[in-house]
Amino acid sequence: MRKKIAWIIAALMILVLPAAAFAEPDAQASQEPAASEEAQPEPADPQATPTPEPTPTPTATPAETMETRDGGPEVDLSQITSTSAMLVDADTGEVLFAKNADWTIFPASTTKLMTALLVAENCQLDEMVTYTVDMKTEVNKSAGSMMGLKNLDVDTQISVKDLFYGLMLCSGNDAAIVLGMHIAGTEEAFVGMMNQKAQELGMTGTHFINPHGLYIHNVGQDHYSTAADMAKLAVAAKKYPVITEAESVQTYTYESISGFCQIEGLPADTIENSNYLVHTPVSKPEYASWLYEGANGMKTGTLENILPPGATEYIKSYGCLVASASRNGLNLIAVIFGDLSVGDKEAGTPNAWARWDIARYLFDYGFSSYAKVDLAQYAAPVSLTEQTEDFAANDPEDGTLEVTADLSAVSSNTQLVDAETAAGLADGSIRLEEKKNIEEPLKAPITEGQQVGSVSYLLNGQELYTAPLIAGRDVYPKGEEAETSEEYGVPVFTFELWYLWVIIPAAAILILLIIRTVNLSRRRARRHAARAAGMRYSGRKGTAPASRRQTGGRSGRSSGGRRPKL
Repeated sequence: MRKKIAWIIAALMILVLPAAAFAEPDAQASQEPAASEEAQPEPADPQATPTPEPTPTPTATPAETMETRDGGPEVDLSQITSTSAMLVDADTGEVLFAKNADWTIFPASTTKLMTALLVAENCQLDEMVTYTVDMKTEVNKSAGSMMGLKNLDVDTQISVKDLFYGLMLCSGNDAAIVLGMHIAGTEEAFVGMMNQKAQELGMTGTHFINPHGLYIHNVGQDHYSTAADMAKLAVAAKKYPVITEAESVQTYTYESISGFCQIEGLPADTIENSNYLVHTPVSKPEYASWLYEGANGMKTGTLENILPPGATEYIKSYGCLVASASRNGLNLIAVIFGDLSVGDKEAGTPNAWARWDIARYLFDYGFSSYAKVDLAQYAAPVSLTEQTEDFAANDPEDGTLEVTADLSAVSSNTQLVDAETAAGLADGSIRLEEKKNIEEPLKAPITEGQQVGSVSYLLNGQELYTAPLIAGRDVYPKGEEAETSEEYGVPVFTFELWYLWVIIPAAAILILLIIRTVNLSRRRARRHAARAAGMRYSGRKGTAPASRRQTGGRSGRSSGGRRPKL
């Protein structure tokens, strides 16, 4: 009897052990939990999503890279434990920090940002979607996080808005499928739209094979991106109000369907935001430490138990996060991929928990290191005094000209600057550099309002804008003194030919008057001289004036010596 039992045990061992030795580990591919419960699906059938045509094999992992914005402070890399990470300006896409930005990553549910962007471009929230048989068939093939559409009856009418919030808040893979089929007709056609949009955005290191990011067994490696590409997608998505509104709410209650779901602690048909920077799940109050002041959305993603090509061990936890936050006019996006931290359920720590701490650190770094400043307010009016040439002789200001900068065309110019520069501009210790360019030489004629040069405003050597330098008055040229006398208020004599008819006679009269005056003066002088001589003779005793002597002598001789003839 014992021998029979031993033979039976040996036979069972022979049958069981080889099967256990060669069985492939269960490659679960779950993402964000539906509402508050974690989904642990079985591996999906490779045919669940149409396999695309062969795609280029992702490039080999390059050497590690790290960069910060020029002049930016260093980042404590010990705080960045994920494979890749970036911090960018949400308004411009300018990179403030990057770690392995071009490494190939698995985007997981952050893929839904592309789905959301296409919904924003092609749908209205109040559109109604008919839940078709084909939609239900594709939904039933899917796995991972769900909003619960498997339980929805065919031909049910559901709004795009309900599907959209199910996509963004509880990361519904089923919502992504239905929205994609509503827009493009088939899931495959929608994936084609996703890849086309990726190329338009410059996402050259990205390829999608489904609208939700589920890592499908054996083909999941064909669904890939990079941190740099996902940052581009995030910046583009932020420009759509419908996306920014949905991603920032803490909870949402379905409007077009009822009796659909019930989460303990929440009203019926209400779902929660899976972004722990924005919202703490009602069932997980211990996650409140991850809330971040100013956090306002974007998308989460998680893969579990995946075995990428070339990997020797299953990746138990692969966390992704695209998060956004705003403070004091500065809008930032943190992009985190490859968070391999493993949680502890007994301690209440979820898988990929480090991504929340990384995001908080990057946001703190960004807000403490940079600021958004309207530089236009620091463009000081320029006023110069310039000397002109060839100006009219009666110019009242001797050719000097006031020149001022016309800043009317300088509008608001908000830019990202480092915190030190922002503080210096505010307190006046830092001023915009001014480079003036005046036409040389400045020659008349010049008209009031005429541009005679320009001034450029620069900050840290970078030109911000240029304003024209404008003449403050008219400057008339030489030869136009007569025409400008009235404008200048300086009278100018102008000779006319008819003046000769006055000048010549007047000159003749004046000359005659002068001659007459000279002659009269001479006569007076002679008379005066004669009188003076007579006074000298009369002053001598016994001597008569010569005239009298001559007269007396002649009269004596005449009367005594000669007699008149009869």
